[in-house]
Amino acid sequence: MTIPKPTLPVSFLKINSEMVFLAGSILSSFGILLVTVGGSWDITNHLLNNPETFFSPPHALMYFGVAISLFGGVFSFLGWKNLLNHKNHYFVSLKFKLIGIALLTGAGPFDFVWHSNFGLDGLLSPPHITLILGMFLCSIGGMIGISRYLKFNDLRNSIPSSLTILAILPVWLSGSGIISSLSLPFSNTDYFEFNPEPTFAFVLATLAFPFLISLSMLLVFRLSNFRFGMITLLSALFLLISSFTSIVPNFAIVESIQFYSLNLIPFLISDVILLFDKSKKSIIFAGGLLGSIFYIVYYPYVLYTFNDVLLGKLVSPSLIYFVYFEIIQDVLMLTFAPAVLMGILAALLSTNLSKKILMNKSDSV
Repeated sequence: MTIPKPTLPVSFLKINSEMVFLAGSILSSFGILLVTVGGSWDITNHLLNNPETFFSPPHALMYFGVAISLFGGVFSFLGWKNLLNHKNHYFVSLKFKLIGIALLTGAGPFDFVWHSNFGLDGLLSPPHITLILGMFLCSIGGMIGISRYLKFNDLRNSIPSSLTILAILPVWLSGSGIISSLSLPFSNTDYFEFNPEPTFAFVLATLAFPFLISLSMLLVFRLSNFRFGMITLLSALFLLISSFTSIVPNFAIVESIQFYSLNLIPFLISDVILLFDKSKKSIIFAGGLLGSIFYIVYYPYVLYTFNDVLLGKLVSPSLIYFVYFEIIQDVLMLTFAPAVLMGILAALLSTNLSKKILMNKSDSV
């Protein structure tokens, strides 16, 4: 006589496998959030010429985040392996995470070897590019996993929908890292000159930053099922992270936090407009408005990109504030129109992109 093996109910296995996959997505996104915070802090240390080795506090935070993302990938794989429903739909999330984690884990030893042989490295060093690409891919995987879980379990109108903030914020930050690496003149070192060509950097920053801001805001709005406050909360967290990693460590500009905090106003205005009117015209207006403020949102370091073309001054950390306002009028005159257009383009593309993320065939807006 054979004793039958105990089996778990199908519903129990389904629920717990999806929960494990969600936990993996949350860990992946949170880990990348820590990596991006450490990366922004690391840029500030480079600019301030703080002594650095591989074993620096920003690097410790970055690779602690990598470890968390690695656990997130493991959880995601274990959850996905036992899924009974939506297995194919969750696979794209898993794929992005695994590729991203492979790049992240490879970037650590690569960075250690690079520092050991060449000392201080720039933004566009091969280890940093490997790390940033891994961050971006892993954050996309986390975003898709969280968003689809909320959609499949009909949770977009409940408290768990706030997880959409965690889904989008690392994507916005890591995307900003890619654009900054390709546009900031922080990549020349004693051994290598990787600085981007100034005109290319000017054009890239003018087009890519407004697009990314608008897309991030309207994605969080759509993925959370048009909930009021999500745009304001996401932007507040982004501004808070930027303040504490880019402004506070530089005592010469720390008082400009009051000026920087005014950035929250356009985001709040967009949130209020979309609360009362979710029409296509309102979404386009919000996209253009959010795209237009990129030069202020990416204060202080975006200054260096535009200074290379407009002034060509040697800007020390203590002079950032003064030079920033010296060229702000010229920057706005040259970039306002294309920035608005890129914000509008992002607003229009957010419709189809949100449909693909959520597996929707149609949307009301």
